Amino acid sequence: MDNWRERLHAALKAKGHNMKSASLSADLNPAAVQQIVKGKDPQASTLQKLASKHGLSLDEILLGRPAADAQPQTADVRLARVAGTVAAGLWFSADAPPQVESEPVPYVPCRYPDLEQTAYRVSGPSMNRRRIEDGDYVITVPYWQARVGVQDADIVVVQRHRDGDLVELTVKEVVVRLTEIHLMPRSTDPQFQEPIVIPRDPNADGYDSVEIVGLVVGRYSPL
Repeated sequence: MDNWRERLHAALKAKGHNMKSASLSADLNPAAVQQIVKGKDPQASTLQKLASKHGLSLDEILLGRPAADAQPQTADVRLARVAGTVAAGLWFSADAPPQVESEPVPYVPCRYPDLEQTAYRVSGPSMNRRRIEDGDYVITVPYWQARVGVQDADIVVVQRHRDGDLVELTVKEVVVRLTEIHLMPRSTDPQFQEPIVIPRDPNADGYDSVEIVGLVVGRYSPL
């Protein structure tokens, strides 16, 4: 069991709650806390409800250290900067990325508590088979700080270059093959079916035109 899940369970018990009563008092499904403790990844809003209702610090729960040491951006909730839009087929000049008017979004609990999280707003249905919908935010950590090599089935934010100074940011799922890496859309829309293909040979043409920049560790769906 992840340590943060144990800390959450222990903190709720210290407040006099079992898992069911902690869930119900936060207006959640009666099994919500039990599911989290057993390994289900919660939405950020679920953790916020538990923290707010029971007077918990999410920095202490998620990071295992006092909020003062973690230098949070609010008293209890760490926030991820929104860095841009990920949209299949949206090309922009590298020196003039499209602006996103958005407040920061909450950090999500993950296996990399010490890595900075960055959010991107999703435009379009290219990953809706993975429950990443238009208007959601994917929350990422730096890929090469979390991974030593590309891993199959990772969901990633990719930066692709074209014609020297045009850039596309998009979100894809990794499929590792013998001689290539395929970055696949997972969409119900027929126009979003073609993969981005990266040769595994660093000397091959096109190898350096695609860069995996973020490992998706969660999503945030604004109300």
